[in-house]
Amino acid sequence: MALLKWNQEYELGLETIDKQHKQLFGIINELIIATEYTRTNTELLSIVERLESYATSHFGAEEKLFTQFGFTGRNEHEVEHAKFIDTVKYIRKQCKIIDAPMAPKMRDFLLSWLSHHILTKDKEYRQAM
Repeated sequence: MALLKWNQEYELGLETIDKQHKQLFGIINELIIATEYTRTNTELLSIVERLESYATSHFGAEEKLFTQFGFTGRNEHEVEHAKFIDTVKYIRKQCKIIDAPMAPKMRDFLLSWLSHHILTKDKEYRQAM
């Protein structure tokens, strides 16, 4: 499976947010590599927990910007963030109870969600600023 590659298409022009997005790409790429090599769920769990923590922090930073700039799409965007975190929590729980590598379906969801979210939803709030 190909790794996520950062390029200018993902840039919002907000240094802090772009840096955080790059960090999220890095964590997702670690997960891709871990699932490719069928590492243990203990190893996957560590990466998923880091993803959950970092995404929660990152979403908080974005949501502060929404308030600061009066972004009208704030509620919808925050719902997307909450759904993502809920999905990551579900994946974390699965890593704890199922003695099998993370399903590619879960990995693929994380990969596509992040890429799509930055290119569409995050660009919306950037344009509103």
